[in-house]
Amino acid sequence: MSLLVCFSGQIGSGKSSVSAAVAEALGWGRTGFGDFLRAEIARSGGDPTDRRGLQDLGQQRVESDPEAFCHDVLDAGGFQPGDDFVADGVRHAAIFRILRVLAAPSTARLLFLQASDTARTARVKARSDHTDFQRAAGHRVEGELRDALPEQADAVIDADRPFGDVVADCVALIRSWQ
Repeated sequence: MSLLVCFSGQIGSGKSSVSAAVAEALGWGRTGFGDFLRAEIARSGGDPTDRRGLQDLGQQRVESDPEAFCHDVLDAGGFQPGDDFVADGVRHAAIFRILRVLAAPSTARLLFLQASDTARTARVKARSDHTDFQRAAGHRVEGELRDALPEQADAVIDADRPFGDVVADCVALIRSWQ
């Protein structure tokens, strides 16, 4: 069975780093909603490091044509239905439902990385945009990351643990699904 494994989690949960390490460990391709949005903003001459701009553009794409948004992100990563693949940065339950349909015949699974506020704050402090953390965490695009997505996830991973342990648990879980 082929899989499209989607990663979700709040800012600072480690989802981008973990999903990249998981894709590498499995030898799978990877795409990310944030990566796609940064490239779009850079192409239009904007600042791809501006989190507010990323969040606003992402929310705009979700509201205007969520299916096209999902297609664009999957296409940017080179995903073909039937591939084993990783998609990072799912922030909306509706987006995951669309990915399930678009992935066929691959089966889409959602991994939610759950990290405490303390761990997330500590991780974000190392970033250049750390002063924007409070505003960014309250943005509308982050709204479903507290309840809806963890409830919909196929598995919730404790992301407070050491990075290598989180990656190893994700890889083991994914292999158990195959």
